[in-house]
Amino acid sequence: MASGNIRGKSILGRLRHGLVVGTRPRILLCILSCFLALTACKSGRAIDRAAAKKVSDAFMSNLALDRVSEAVSEMELAPRQSVGSEQFETQIRKLFDYCGRPLDSEFKHDEIGFRVYAMGRQKPVRKFYYSANTTQHQKGVCFFAVEVVPDGSDLRVANFGQLKLLSGQLPE
Repeated sequence: MASGNIRGKSILGRLRHGLVVGTRPRILLCILSCFLALTACKSGRAIDRAAAKKVSDAFMSNLALDRVSEAVSEMELAPRQSVGSEQFETQIRKLFDYCGRPLDSEFKHDEIGFRVYAMGRQKPVRKFYYSANTTQHQKGVCFFAVEVVPDGSDLRVANFGQLKLLSGQLPE
């Protein structure tokens, strides 16, 4: 094997085909990653935590009181209008088959970041996690995640999901 040849390809051949990542691309990749991480953190802070938690708490309260249609009315307008509130309610009720409907809720923690939509549009987001007794499990088995985003001049729920803890504990 000639010098400059690694596993059958010359270093120049690898460089021409983009198979070698040098120092400069690594530095640029690191800078880009840091920028995206900082942008995500900064964008989530644009949402007032207390106001977002109030929306999230109200959403969970409506689910716990079996007022799913009222919870749906607190969700983002565009997707709700495109699908219809009744369809949203039906889908949320189907989610309850997995872990049960919450009967109460206990706030655990929140996270900040951004939500990416189709066509690359982004919104800052605050995601709240709750533990709850459900119609199927005691508290500590099922957790609920509620994402709150700005929607016009209001804050609304963008997404809701259930998490079932199979082992360990949800981080505080």
